[in-house]
Amino acid sequence: MKRAVIILIALAHQAHANPADMFGFGARGAAMGGAQVAAANDGTANYYNPAILARLDTIRIEAGYQIASPALKVDDLDNAVDSSRGSVIDIAVPGQLAGTRFTIGAMIFLPDEALTRLRNESAQKPRWALYDNLPQRLVFGANAALAITDDLMIGGGISYMAATKGVVNLRGLVGFPRPELSNLDLAIDVDLDTIQYPVAGVWYHAADWLDLGASYRGGFYLTIDLAFNLKGDVGSPGQPPAVSNGHVDLHTVSQDLFQPAQWIVGFDARVSSRAHLAMDLGYHRWSTFQNPSAHIDPPDLDLGQFNQFINIPPFPPLPDPHFHDILVPRAGFEWLAQDDDAHRWFARAGAIYEPTPAPEQTGESNFIDNSKITLTAGAGYELKHGLGEIIPRPVSFDLSLGITELVPREHRKVSPVDAVGDYRSSGHVLEAGILSRWQF
Repeated sequence: MKRAVIILIALAHQAHANPADMFGFGARGAAMGGAQVAAANDGTANYYNPAILARLDTIRIEAGYQIASPALKVDDLDNAVDSSRGSVIDIAVPGQLAGTRFTIGAMIFLPDEALTRLRNESAQKPRWALYDNLPQRLVFGANAALAITDDLMIGGGISYMAATKGVVNLRGLVGFPRPELSNLDLAIDVDLDTIQYPVAGVWYHAADWLDLGASYRGGFYLTIDLAFNLKGDVGSPGQPPAVSNGHVDLHTVSQDLFQPAQWIVGFDARVSSRAHLAMDLGYHRWSTFQNPSAHIDPPDLDLGQFNQFINIPPFPPLPDPHFHDILVPRAGFEWLAQDDDAHRWFARAGAIYEPTPAPEQTGESNFIDNSKITLTAGAGYELKHGLGEIIPRPVSFDLSLGITELVPREHRKVSPVDAVGDYRSSGHVLEAGILSRWQF
């Protein structure tokens, strides 16, 4: 019985952010360090700043693939955090609304392995707060943008996720005193309720050499509300049960896939006829992050003659993780290396500094995160006249590469008898992406 209850408790979990926030969306933006709130020039504006969609005068479709491979360590032991791999697709369709430019768009990051994955570790085991279940996170959004004037655009939309509420039912025989003789039937009833969070942006052409942008991305977390009901006899097969029709009812609520609300401002400056310099500054509201471990209500149980031997104390409250808000600067550079009648070649580079929102893990919790320094580079190639008569408009191909280095960090426990003890966190993440861009 005890083993069954422990297995059920272990189904609740934590994880945070999303792949696009961490690794960029599309190869051009990723190669420029994600500094795109004013500099995006294609359908990836669905993610970076939906207002920019109103600038587009042709149908844009982008499709590509990106991967990020973490090597994250605690005391020089790799934690085997999964890689993030998935397809990137976006579309933008311009038109007219009451004589004004109006564009609708959509974007999706589709992970290879699962749309969403929930996985748990023990409460004491150190885990990476921003990377843990990050690879398995579907990112989807739909947007619209409007040109207020030739120089001023606004846009916004909705991104989607689902809340999970369900019941896990176990029925049958719980083996006693030999638990391996248990014979239980499992039934799961889960409901998914759509959660929507807003995105919005504004873009302004301030001068011939300068564009300004700002965007907002709403905060998000997934609520997992699960009830576990175990009912049946306790005893050995073929023998009179020690307990008839016993039951254990358990209810847990946890949060998952946390994404902080983000406010981002930035500019795109044409420093020469061939070069662009873009810079963004993001404010990420990590102070609203709550302890993602499962909150477990006191169980309701009836084990007959064994009730007098069972005394389950109330579960202690979850400690506050004490995350704090952070400012994230990003810089990107694009250089037109070659421009002739048929082709254009681009070189790109970028840098990001992301301070950690997590304090040093000195108490019972072990939500690890380190400050991060990211360097990116990439290239772009454009066929000015497309693929001839079939697709006469420009066709582009982009490549991005990046490395994120986690600044090593020591975690020193206050209690000398802490179950985990002191440890050191470090690591790096290798990133790559490709994207094809088509105009119609």
